[in-house]
Amino acid sequence: MVIWHYPKSAEWHMWYGHAPRDDRGERRLRRCVRANRCATVEQLTAQMNQGATKSVSSTTVQRTLLRMGLRSRLLVNAPMLTAVHRRRRLEFARCHTARSVCAWFEEHQDEFTVLPWPANSPDLYPIEDHLDRVVRAMDPQARNLAQLATALESAWYNIPVNTFRNLIDSLLASLAAVRSAKGGYSGF
Repeated sequence: MVIWHYPKSAEWHMWYGHAPRDDRGERRLRRCVRANRCATVEQLTAQMNQGATKSVSSTTVQRTLLRMGLRSRLLVNAPMLTAVHRRRRLEFARCHTARSVCAWFEEHQDEFTVLPWPANSPDLYPIEDHLDRVVRAMDPQARNLAQLATALESAWYNIPVNTFRNLIDSLLASLAAVRSAKGGYSGF
């Protein structure tokens, strides 16, 4: 592992495999970091090379910082996603069908016929929107899955017949709007 680069002793790497550690240089780097905690590796490298007899590369500075236990922190606007988060984000995206649902349908393919689902097709489930509005209007809100299941069940049983008629009528109108929008955004 190259820590500091000594231009005059190129043979050192052949015999020992790495450059010697320079404690004085590490102390100087630590002082530079303490003076400016927001400095980048390139800025620290330039600061270390000012008026120095030894030249140091940015890779060396970065490796030395890591060895000293200093890690950089970047301000991000979005949360850091793990592989599981990325997979689930894609699974539940509007333009994708959930892989868990597809897997379930593949296991039960003898019981169901699954039609192809075009990309970016809108969800035309008016009852789902109605139940969502009912559950969101509940006071107090459901605190766990069991309370949510109970709330959905009670909301389902308390839907008046006229609401079903209105939802069926609105489904025909929303289908016509989606068809006229050629599968794009219809406003429903």
